[in-house]
Amino acid sequence: MNLKQIREQFRNISGRHDLVNDDLSDNGSDFFINEGSKWLDRKVETTKSWGTYPVIKPPGTWYVRYPFARAIKEVWITTIEGKLQMEKKRLQDMMAGYFTKVPAEWTSGTPTYYAPTVTRTVPDPLTPAQIASMDDYVGIVSPISHDYNTVIFSCPTDQEALFEIIGLFYSKLLTEDTDENFWSQVHPLTLIQAAVLQTYIVSGNRPMMKGYTENLLDQLKDIGMDLVEQAIAEIDQIDD
Repeated sequence: MNLKQIREQFRNISGRHDLVNDDLSDNGSDFFINEGSKWLDRKVETTKSWGTYPVIKPPGTWYVRYPFARAIKEVWITTIEGKLQMEKKRLQDMMAGYFTKVPAEWTSGTPTYYAPTVTRTVPDPLTPAQIASMDDYVGIVSPISHDYNTVIFSCPTDQEALFEIIGLFYSKLLTEDTDENFWSQVHPLTLIQAAVLQTYIVSGNRPMMKGYTENLLDQLKDIGMDLVEQAIAEIDQIDD
């Protein structure tokens, strides 16, 4: 189901006609639908929780910004020399070991280490000019954007490279009538129920919150089992 269809059923099931216009356009319902989608993402790991953010970067790249991330698990780099899984380092170790020189003295190469870095400044936010004057030294990447996270590398690249950020990502934000995501396509009723739950959280209707939460968690237990079955399935070994 697309967003417009989800919106219509949300109105019918919740009775919240005030949140959906007569022509089925949004009058506040999309906020609860998207919050319900994020609630589901946080509550269960499914076969679609994992995602890959691929991006090609030019020589001199020492960081990658990526959107909608919940938790990063792996970072890969591909150049004409081959493909390499980068090793994660603590941000403290990265700062002490690699961010110790002025930018002009950095040695380019193929970075082998990465670290998730801080993406918030205090006061919040500093101006772009203030950040730009410091980011090469403190590992803060400008511009600051609350819906993006960032990984920094142990050295700037000396050639064009493909980076793949692999981890847990939020489902697609639904904004256009024709938009779809995992929940709207595969488990539309679950998404609608999660959206209705958000309205009860806001209104403070604790009995309905409790009932909807228990029902949803029961559904999510079954949905999560798909990933478990995939993980424990027998894998045929391929000889080298």
